[in-house]
Amino acid sequence: MVKTPAAITQPPTFPGRAAGRALPPIPWRKLAVWALVIAALGVAIYRHSDMAAVHAAAARLPGALAFALLLVLPLTGFPASVLHIAAGIRFGIGPGLALVSLSILLQLLASFALARHFRLRFDRASWVRRLRDRVPPGTHGSVCVVALLLPGAPYAAINYALPLLGVPLRTYLMTAWPLHTLRSSLTVAFGDQSDELTPARLAVLLGYGLALAVASWLTYRRARARLEDPPPGASDPRPRA
Repeated sequence: MVKTPAAITQPPTFPGRAAGRALPPIPWRKLAVWALVIAALGVAIYRHSDMAAVHAAAARLPGALAFALLLVLPLTGFPASVLHIAAGIRFGIGPGLALVSLSILLQLLASFALARHFRLRFDRASWVRRLRDRVPPGTHGSVCVVALLLPGAPYAAINYALPLLGVPLRTYLMTAWPLHTLRSSLTVAFGDQSDELTPARLAVLLGYGLALAVASWLTYRRARARLEDPPPGASDPRPRA
């Protein structure tokens, strides 16, 4: 009697946690440490920098040039958070957030177009094809959320990587644009308030940042659970052209 390998008799699963395994809890200790570090940096910057002079210099920078830098530099890998702080300094929280959101939308469109244009070159790398083929059908939204909320993930790298994984443009924009914009609101607000960073305002910014961090973690955890436990019929990815 020929024995059937267990790998054939068991249904395939997407790589990740085992079925029934609990997801990790919210890392409150790490969040608290993060908040203290950010508070210390904010106080240090406020005490040892002439932020009023920085705001005055930023006000003299032509708005068109400031927006052009805000739009183009992140496409080259420049840290977007630094530019979002600068946008808050130059334009204020309201106009600054509107311009940052617009720049994010244009950057996503440009990143998607560039990634698709050079896709054939990336497809020569076997690891790109293997990674794309491991994404179960119908989970592109969860893939976007997990990638966008992954701690420490570079802004430009994520924007270029998602189209290479086969994420459709509609899903890409509907997921990445609001998440990037929401996360940028903290840095834009910090830039706007950086010349008058009183303890009360710093506490409000820290509270808002902590709320964003908790919400991001919960969203990340839920999306990761959907991705690691795909619905029946979606866990057997097939190569797509």
